[in-house]
Amino acid sequence: MSRPTGVQDRPAREGEGLSGSALRGYVFAFSAAIAYAASQVVAREGVSDFDAPLVGTTIALAFGTLGFIAIALRNFSAPIRDFRRGALFFGLAGIFSATGVAGMFLAVDQAEVVIVSPISSTHPLFTLLLAAVLLRDLERITWRIAAGGTLVFAGVVLISIS
Repeated sequence: MSRPTGVQDRPAREGEGLSGSALRGYVFAFSAAIAYAASQVVAREGVSDFDAPLVGTTIALAFGTLGFIAIALRNFSAPIRDFRRGALFFGLAGIFSATGVAGMFLAVDQAEVVIVSPISSTHPLFTLLLAAVLLRDLERITWRIAAGGTLVFAGVVLISIS
């Protein structure tokens, strides 16, 4: 399998610094974390107005879809190697992502957002496990990455049991 665009062949060594692509990736990752955090707090407020959290999920995903259609159309002229294969993977990713959003809305309807958020933030551990199994040829899981994922999980456990 070929490497996706923007994925480095090896991590930067000590003293080399980050490539522009990796730095942009980290900025996007932190932006995503902030956006997800905000969405959970806003969702908690929203589920108090709706009796059906899945209605809120549908509204949130519909607005998200509409918001990104313009961005997607702007980039549609980019060359596509295998549209059906890519569409299949993005479709599956969308289903899993929507299931995660729906689960989060259902969770904040039933429990405190300060507990739900850390529990839902264990996804890096599951990402590491799935990447180690399914993306062996594309991703390299080092001991530092595995230790970081384990620390995230341990932090969630500590928050959840307090």
